[in-house]
Amino acid sequence: MRTPALIATELSMITKRIIQTLLLFAGLITVYTSCAQEYNYIHYDVKDGLAGSTVYDLCQDKDGFIWFATEAGISRFDGTHFKNFTTSDGLPETEILKLFADSKGRIWMAPFKNNVCYYYKGKIHNQENDAVLKKINLPSVIALFRESIDQDMAFYTNNSVTIVSANNAIYQFKCNEVTRIFLRRNPRGKGFQLNVDDSCYVITNGKMTSVPCGSLGVMDLDPRLNKVRATLKVTAEDCDPAINHVLFSNTWSGSYMVDTVTFDHYEESFLMGKQISHALVDSEKNIWFTTLGEGVYKLASRAFKTHYFYKSQSQEIFSLSKINDKIYAGAAFGRIYQLHEANIIDTINANKEFNTSLGYGSTNRITCLQQLKDGSLLMGSDGLLVKKTSKGNTFNTGIFAVKSIEELSNGLVLVGTARRAMVIQPNDLSVKDTIFPSRTTCVCFYNNNYYIGTVNGLYVVNTHKQIRYMGDVIPSLKQRISSFCKSPDGGLYIATYGGGILCLKNDQVVHSITTREGLSSNICRTIFINNDFLWAGTDKGLNKINISQTPYPVTTYSTSDGLPTDIINAVYVDGNTIYVGSPAGVTWFNETQTGHYSQCNLRILDISVGNQSQPMKNSYRLGYQDNSLKISYAGISFKSGGNIWYRYRLKGLTDSWDSTAQNVLEYPSLPPGNYEFELIAVNKKGIVSDPVTIAFIVDAPFWQTLPFQILIIATVILLTWLVVAWRFSMLRKKELERTTMQQKLNELEQMALRAQMNPHFIFNCLNSIQNFIITNDLESTNLYLSEFAYLIRQTLDNSEKSTISITNEIRYLKRYLEMEMMRFGHSFDYNIEIDPELDPDMEHIPTMILQPYIENSIRHGIRYKENGGGYIDIKFLNSTEGFICIIQDNGIGRKKANEYKSQLHVEYQSKGMSLTAERINILNRQLSDPITIEIIDLTDAHNQATGTRITLYFPYTLTFKPVKK
Repeated sequence: MRTPALIATELSMITKRIIQTLLLFAGLITVYTSCAQEYNYIHYDVKDGLAGSTVYDLCQDKDGFIWFATEAGISRFDGTHFKNFTTSDGLPETEILKLFADSKGRIWMAPFKNNVCYYYKGKIHNQENDAVLKKINLPSVIALFRESIDQDMAFYTNNSVTIVSANNAIYQFKCNEVTRIFLRRNPRGKGFQLNVDDSCYVITNGKMTSVPCGSLGVMDLDPRLNKVRATLKVTAEDCDPAINHVLFSNTWSGSYMVDTVTFDHYEESFLMGKQISHALVDSEKNIWFTTLGEGVYKLASRAFKTHYFYKSQSQEIFSLSKINDKIYAGAAFGRIYQLHEANIIDTINANKEFNTSLGYGSTNRITCLQQLKDGSLLMGSDGLLVKKTSKGNTFNTGIFAVKSIEELSNGLVLVGTARRAMVIQPNDLSVKDTIFPSRTTCVCFYNNNYYIGTVNGLYVVNTHKQIRYMGDVIPSLKQRISSFCKSPDGGLYIATYGGGILCLKNDQVVHSITTREGLSSNICRTIFINNDFLWAGTDKGLNKINISQTPYPVTTYSTSDGLPTDIINAVYVDGNTIYVGSPAGVTWFNETQTGHYSQCNLRILDISVGNQSQPMKNSYRLGYQDNSLKISYAGISFKSGGNIWYRYRLKGLTDSWDSTAQNVLEYPSLPPGNYEFELIAVNKKGIVSDPVTIAFIVDAPFWQTLPFQILIIATVILLTWLVVAWRFSMLRKKELERTTMQQKLNELEQMALRAQMNPHFIFNCLNSIQNFIITNDLESTNLYLSEFAYLIRQTLDNSEKSTISITNEIRYLKRYLEMEMMRFGHSFDYNIEIDPELDPDMEHIPTMILQPYIENSIRHGIRYKENGGGYIDIKFLNSTEGFICIIQDNGIGRKKANEYKSQLHVEYQSKGMSLTAERINILNRQLSDPITIEIIDLTDAHNQATGTRITLYFPYTLTFKPVKK
């Protein structure tokens, strides 16, 4: 008889076997069936930049890049861009079959030929350009790469293992007539574990040592799983715990993930019907699948599941609501789906009623779902309003496209349509009153007012139907209004198309949530409030906003997290489960299971100086002619889906930070100096990468170097000294010339004075005085002597002045002419005339400038005139540019006078005119406006000399040129 303990033990064993059998059965069902729910994959193919659609293998390197081996080359992916490598980049063969990323950062590649190569620091090393690889002789194509803990590399080919040690030594081991082989890192230490059929070895330090197989331990799958796996067409298995702790069996018809707890069944299946070559879980927990012919698929999260309505005319969902503990989803063509524990039931099809509506011919989208207080369901579509009860359906076909529904506290229902906003009676759906007479987009009753959203903004209608346009008060409310939500604290949240989300209290904006606050887009399609969280569906993903904190923390869900599309039409939150309606169908996920694990790695891809790519270094020195800089980089975050921002600055050029979404920065012409480039990346989750810092030194041209500048300064100083010395020399020379000229002028003036007061004149005057004394003509003697003394005094006075007024000059000339008339016995007469327009007191002429010409007229013109009757006419006339002095006599003329000079002895040769002419020439060098002289011989009709006319042209003002210094 069995004891109770034995019975309990047997029961426990039976229960365990039943559970295991059920788990295996569940795994089998997973293998051979496909459920209506599907994961949301992101697909990458040639159109996205992938080198080829047939992808044989993939790996992730230590920098975070994911590499793909295709039939058309190698692709490196940073989450945003693909970088492709072909034979032109160094690949020995375009078709690459295997990839492996080692701990040193090398990417090993197995081409479709007996060859091996690797990528390292921007260069592909092959057996033609790498001395170590050149020593390797492979018997066939590489089937497997492995790395030991001591960084040795092992390549497995057909019955051969090649080892490249960390110090680049090459070893090869042959394995002949092998039926089963297993190669992995040695789990007990250095080197590799090699199982050949039933024998086990450890390869280390270039030696292969036989060891007991039990000492190494071999990870094996449950035999029951092996039975299932035997029925699959397995292409490859990614099941090495040292590489990947999530195990996959990849087949010609999908990929299966092994339960890593019991290893006795498949937990999940993926991409059923597709030829999967390999699978990989990256550092951010994304699962990647490579296919043969269809590119690459990424599964961002297993928490997101979507029902795609493949058999329906349209998969798009426009509305979501919870009614009687069931989630209802409104679609097109009058369909409403009921969701219950992830099963989809087509509950309502109102096409029959819709065909009789005014909107017949449209897609009849179910845009509104509202459960009324009596338990009935109110549904609004493009041309139909339907009330569903347990007794049947009531509908109104005369209502145009319904946009929004809200049940009022008095039992009536507020409905917004494409024609108007109205209040209806829910019993028979009859229109009770019109609230707003124009097209609406959404409606809400708040603070005893009707809030009407339109394409032109927000209108508020009170119970007396008085309308206020809120866009005049709040500019953001001029945008199209898409949805209303009332918060527990009494606020009204308003979603707009372009202005983000606003919260109103007492018609005042108390909160504004836009992209500045972290919203993924300002185009908001729908909003939903659940406790302290506002959920916003936009055209760029779903946003969860914590409205209990300021500033608002925003969490964004998008295709990079697992959603099938970023366009969100409807959202409903039921506890921890989030339901999302989109053009792809209905998606749901438990937000507690999504996980927010994310990384952001920043890598510099290329640095170009003067359009020439440079090796990667921490610092660079640029010549002054090669001062153009181009930096390419990538922020690697596969959870961000390319939504990465970069902050950067170039210290030495600017200390302020700038932001960009671009992956390239260019500085076309950096001035000489020392710079430090700083760059960080921020992914969609707000994770900040480690900063990258690179130093740049731009050399100055030789003419900007310190020695050259010192030389230039010294040269400038020397040249300046020479120029100043030359300038002073020139100034001294000019000053000497000016002094010499002044001295010569003074001498000429003195000579002119002596010429005027010539000894002959003085001698004649004294003879006349003596004659007057002898003849006892004391009165004449006294008069002549007085005039003579006064004339000499006036001459001496005038000689001290540079200029003299016309008035004083006339006074001087009259005394001189009167004495000459007395001396020549009044044999001539004279006349002095002044133009009335000329002011003789204001106009000045050089001193002693006219007397020599008058003296010449008397001594050589009138003196020899027969029969007397000599006459001298002196005129001062005004002109446009100055004034004119004309001295005209009726003497014998210059030609006749010259004849007398040659025939008669002249005691004194007058030089007054020549001296005056030279004096005027000297003056003209100093004057801004010159003095000019014109001498004309006068003749009669018979060409006989009738006198001489001398014309002198004076400027109004005698302005001396400035002396240059």
